[in-house]
Amino acid sequence: MRNFILIDKKYSMISKLIIIFIWFLLSKFINNEVMIPTIRNTLINLMDIVKDKSFLIIIRMTLLRGFIGFLISLFLAIVLGILSNTSKFIYNFMVPILSFLKSVPTMAIIILALIWLNNNKVPMFVGFIMVFPILYETVLNGILDIDYKIIDMAKLYKVSKTTLIKDIYIPSVFINLKAVLTSTLGLNFKMVIAGEALAQPKYAIGSNLQLQKLYLNTPGVFAWIIIILLIKNILEYSLGLLIKLLKKAKQWK
Repeated sequence: MRNFILIDKKYSMISKLIIIFIWFLLSKFINNEVMIPTIRNTLINLMDIVKDKSFLIIIRMTLLRGFIGFLISLFLAIVLGILSNTSKFIYNFMVPILSFLKSVPTMAIIILALIWLNNNKVPMFVGFIMVFPILYETVLNGILDIDYKIIDMAKLYKVSKTTLIKDIYIPSVFINLKAVLTSTLGLNFKMVIAGEALAQPKYAIGSNLQLQKLYLNTPGVFAWIIIILLIKNILEYSLGLLIKLLKKAKQWK
């Protein structure tokens, strides 16, 4: 298994080097900074962005919007997923809502959010709307996968609903959620930035991307893309590490 992991990492590094080499060739061949910036100019812009005194505030505010929207989505998905399993009314009530959220174009949701909310709340709302259906369905499927013989036995022994939820429903839900948490966190982060690009809050990655685009500063756009990719990888790695630590802590108990 370790050999396979090392091989995967090696191929991943090779593919990244190939992408950088293609970028280098295209920038030389096209020779137009607006179309394809050089690696050198992109790195210069990257350093300028990082050195700016508002850089850390921008990153912090974007991450804060992302985490708030994601945590609200996760909390509501768990609560409504459990309630949908115990109440036919809530289950049927959620069906058209999910259908609507999955069918409406992202741009339409952002436009509605711009009408309804202030600029700082639009990105959180967009992130929430995008990941909530995925998390809700994951939670509901996790509950539906529970062996109902266990539920029947719990009812037979008159186990309280609180104990049933805490010891049976919640563990099953989190087993399923582990598979989608990383991908939904990444999706939420991207959608928050998309919402920022249109809502234009004062401190935001999306606002700065839009600003670079207005000035036709493609090296600046590329620099922000690199920053976004780095943050996304750090978030995904941190979440994966947290899940592993929680799993080890549970085994230790």
